Amino acid sequence: MELNKDKLPIIFEAIRKNDVDAWMIMGRETIMNSEPVLPVLGDMSFIIATTLIFTKDKCLAIVSPLDVDGYRMIDGIDEVYEYPTTMEETIIEVLNKLKPHKVALNINSTDAAADGLTLGMYNSLMEDVLPHLEVKPEFVSSMPIVSEVRGRKTSSQIEKIRLCAIKADEYLRRVPEVCKEGTTSIEIYNFLHEVAESEGFGMSWAYSQCPSVSCDPDVKQGHSGIIDTPLKKGCTINIDYGVAKDGYCSDLQRMYYVLKDDEDDAPEDVKKAFYLVRDAIDAARKFMRAGVTGFEVDQIARHMIVDEGFDSWNAALGHQVGHVTHDGGTILANRRPRYNKPELIDTPLQVGNVFTIEPGVEVAAGRIGIEEDVVITENGTEYLVEPQRELILIRLK
Repeated sequence: MELNKDKLPIIFEAIRKNDVDAWMIMGRETIMNSEPVLPVLGDMSFIIATTLIFTKDKCLAIVSPLDVDGYRMIDGIDEVYEYPTTMEETIIEVLNKLKPHKVALNINSTDAAADGLTLGMYNSLMEDVLPHLEVKPEFVSSMPIVSEVRGRKTSSQIEKIRLCAIKADEYLRRVPEVCKEGTTSIEIYNFLHEVAESEGFGMSWAYSQCPSVSCDPDVKQGHSGIIDTPLKKGCTINIDYGVAKDGYCSDLQRMYYVLKDDEDDAPEDVKKAFYLVRDAIDAARKFMRAGVTGFEVDQIARHMIVDEGFDSWNAALGHQVGHVTHDGGTILANRRPRYNKPELIDTPLQVGNVFTIEPGVEVAAGRIGIEEDVVITENGTEYLVEPQRELILIRLK
């Protein structure tokens, strides 16, 4: 195992900024009981019950006798405590030494990325540890800390995400190669799997759901897996797709139009909607920068689209992406009830955040949805891969 030392300054800064004395990460068998923050910290997982404690300037580990020698070899862990009997007894010893007044735990009702502490571990902390502490700390959610640690990608992480975006875009632009009379969404789905796997890439989300291929407006899609549907002349194709490698991933949508036999171009209403979505994405990107909020970015694109007579889509404008497809933390969204929380949409965005921007509208020919991946830099926001600027036209033969 190893700790990503590039993350340590971000961790210590986030702890100090959020006025927390310690951040505790407790877990066991995390391959089964997922603790989503561990892969962000490095190549780490817990087998036997283990606790990491980050203070404002140190990293401490409380581990079993079986693991103590291995943890002492991990660069970036300053102190390793072996528990001779139970982990809880040694946690008491360490916390009585540290005397923290405020402790952050991975519990949160709105962000899965900061909700990795199991109920059993939480109960053990409350019942077996807290009563024996000389200073009874206030326990708070680690969500603000996790949001920074997970969301502020390093330059090397950004390049790995960028590679995934470049390859996904490359494969998506090859889709017309397999489109002919009788082609179905399953064949496009299989093609996008094959080309990615041939170069060592996996899918960004569940294999059965990535990519989503929508090619008939009468067949509704969602997060339920591919529906086998023939391509339909005079209709759009929307593909939601991303590829993954080395622990990082991308998330893009590309738009196609299947020409009727007597057409040489897409209809005006389809082109108008496409260009509107394209331009709304670019306007949001140009406005987006460190210090603005996800709500403010959402409103730029949403007002552009609604002002042209389209409905306000029932989703966020975008989410963070990188370690996984929906990467937690701040999002770009309006004030619908499921998003209307300050930690999600009113917290300022930061340099190193990687977001999707993905508005969508409906026209008679189908859904128009483009999705681009962008990164916030010191100077604004840039695309990770050249954005889609024109519809991809397909003639079935």
